Amino acid sequence: MKKKQGLGIAGAAGLAVLLAAAPAGAAVTSITAVGPLRDLSAATADPTDGARAVVQSLATSAETTVRLSLRGLDPAFVGVEYGAHVHVGPCVAGDGAAAGPHYNSTGLPGTEGRVVSDQTEVWLDFVIDGKGRASSKAKVPFVIPKGGAGSVVIHATPTASDGTAGARLACLPVKF
Repeated sequence: MKKKQGLGIAGAAGLAVLLAAAPAGAAVTSITAVGPLRDLSAATADPTDGARAVVQSLATSAETTVRLSLRGLDPAFVGVEYGAHVHVGPCVAGDGAAAGPHYNSTGLPGTEGRVVSDQTEVWLDFVIDGKGRASSKAKVPFVIPKGGAGSVVIHATPTASDGTAGARLACLPVKF
């Protein structure tokens, strides 16, 4: 039997916190994805190589809270911030383009009236600690429809105000 690597308890605790934050009596949809990050930049070493992640999403009828927990990041990059976002497409190792654009509640790129912000997309930027761990949480005023997104992607730089965040380093499949 293969031993699980260290995210189970943290994942369960995070889900309990998310569930406790839901309004009493609210219908809640919970999604959890756990596993090794898939490398999108195999030609170059980066701090996500060999790391594992947990993504937890909790949605009520009006809002969604997403939590990202990472372990096994390269601690040599302590204090460095990275961008992370929910993307519409799947997580395919070696193919960052497969993840498509960020999920955006106001539409896909090119949609008239589309707004890019931390209130229309799920931005999960994080900073690596001295033990090679990181976590982040985003609460947004929308619900991702079933099948509306397929991955969380880790980017090389923090998210800029226009939503850009550099090269795609790694991803985790998440069935939103």
